[in-house]
Amino acid sequence: MRALAIAAAAALLAIPAVSSAQTNVTVTTSVTDFCGIGLANVAGGNAAVANGVRQKVTTLRMSCNSATGAKLTSSAQNGDFKSPAGVLINYDWDLVVQGVPSLGFAAVDTWPGSPAIVTNSGGYSQALADGLFADLFLNLCYNVPGGPGAGGTQGDPTNPGSSGCAAAPSGPGAASAPAGTYTEVFTFALNPA
Repeated sequence: MRALAIAAAAALLAIPAVSSAQTNVTVTTSVTDFCGIGLANVAGGNAAVANGVRQKVTTLRMSCNSATGAKLTSSAQNGDFKSPAGVLINYDWDLVVQGVPSLGFAAVDTWPGSPAIVTNSGGYSQALADGLFADLFLNLCYNVPGGPGAGGTQGDPTNPGSSGCAAAPSGPGAASAPAGTYTEVFTFALNPA
């Protein structure tokens, strides 16, 4: 009997194992160039500034996932703050981009008809792909007398008067401008470089 039990146990050990099955799942994804820019700290596109020293107007949030990097085009509609009567107030503007400084620009004057400012990230940036912030600053030319463009005519674009609004070529400074509301529209476009 003992031999039979050993034989039965040996037979159980010899039973083949259950066969296993395998399956593969192949997953693919694609990444396309994407660039986006928008306002980060205001609900709408309107902001008010005081007539004085350099001040932060808004913060932009931008991201661009492009192997070639990003190109930022910054433009000002009027080149100066403009009243409904056509009187201009000169200003300097600058854009500070901490994560990718080459996308920003130092304080520079604009004037009616001045060209857009084009900056470049200088290639792919993980920080820019993840998203980063840019701060727009304005320096209204508060106490600068009007140059040849005083009274609202177009100034002299060969003497733009940047760096603190020295020798402002168009319109009076904000301190001597007629009372009223003055408006400027800024446009920012972020695209693959």
